[in-house]
Amino acid sequence: MRSFSRTGLYVLAAVAATVLLTSAVTVFIMRGAAGDRIVMSAEQYDRYSKLIALDEVAERIEEEYYGNVPSRDILVAGAASGMLDTLNDPYARYYSAEEYEEYLSSINGEYRGIGLLVGQPGDEGSEVLEVYEGSPGEKTGIKVGDIITHVDGASVANMPLEELSARIGAKSDEGAVLTLKRGNDTIDVTVYGDNITVSRVEYALFNQRTGYITISMFTGNCAEEFEAALDDLKDRKMTSLVIDLRNNPGGSLDIVVDVADQLLGKGMTIVSVGNDEEEREIYDARGDAIGIPVAVLVNENSASASEILAAAIQENNIGVVVGTNTYGKGVVQTTMHIQATGGWLKLTTDAYYTPDGDNIHGEGVTPDIYEELPEEYRSLAIRDIEQSDDSQLWKALEYVRSRAGKE
Repeated sequence: MRSFSRTGLYVLAAVAATVLLTSAVTVFIMRGAAGDRIVMSAEQYDRYSKLIALDEVAERIEEEYYGNVPSRDILVAGAASGMLDTLNDPYARYYSAEEYEEYLSSINGEYRGIGLLVGQPGDEGSEVLEVYEGSPGEKTGIKVGDIITHVDGASVANMPLEELSARIGAKSDEGAVLTLKRGNDTIDVTVYGDNITVSRVEYALFNQRTGYITISMFTGNCAEEFEAALDDLKDRKMTSLVIDLRNNPGGSLDIVVDVADQLLGKGMTIVSVGNDEEEREIYDARGDAIGIPVAVLVNENSASASEILAAAIQENNIGVVVGTNTYGKGVVQTTMHIQATGGWLKLTTDAYYTPDGDNIHGEGVTPDIYEELPEEYRSLAIRDIEQSDDSQLWKALEYVRSRAGKE
């Protein structure tokens, strides 16, 4: 059995008219020039017939449109994006092969870009959560707390985070024009890309006892970096641990599972994924529980994979969650290669559930210890807040130290 070629689509009519008697009839199609025989059900024929309509639209554009006509590849990509728009899914996306390569580079920590960590876009746009030191973004004067409202004049309100990153990345070599809302002011800046290398994990040991690990995103080499940090802190005899997930927008399910596996005990559920309760895929930990007091810091920008880790630690009684309610993204996307175009399709395919069986989509993870930062510090990057002024960090430190003995 052969699939349709484009040239074979237009020899259907005479044969189909004689055989398409009911919806249950099998359709036999002859491609005249080659003598190929294709067998399909009437239902399959109906689906392929609708694809002919897309081909006809593309041909009419190519033959009749008075302006410059994009390539057929671009037309197909536009059609794919249009289909996704009908789903009303903010996380669905079609990538060309080039866009997907840029996306992979950005999440792997080595990429060409402007050096910003931004949050999930909302009604106003996307908040700048961190500006990497020495990056083009820093040199241009972009500040933590700025809201990116437009890229090259196009609104980014409620845009999927990956699409925003791809748009900025695609324009960065030519100069991406970002419209920023800063307080009551609106400003435009043009920023040019450069090679950026980002470590996802940083750590320290406070007073020779309390380990502190911050994870900016669950991408790239995050799991390996976390393991190295944890091993070093254990070698230095830490007796308690604070994991900082504030402003972490998420990342890969596989990576956060690998990180959680280093903290939870064998058999503890990290997360379950799927729509049917009886057929959910359950991810259980395989190692040993960390065995020391743990606190996880979160805020309203902690999303997706961050929420998976926070809930896993909270609901398995490994430690407590400290801060403010998290973002509330409880769905999982799957990326699929489209062989015919070389592009990639990302769809929301599943919901995920915490160890207690809860879906936190739209709800977030509720902290065990609620603590807000003082208002004057909420517009700063976490690393720019003096430790003595970080009330959320101190709440976490107080908890783990009280369980491990005073330092």
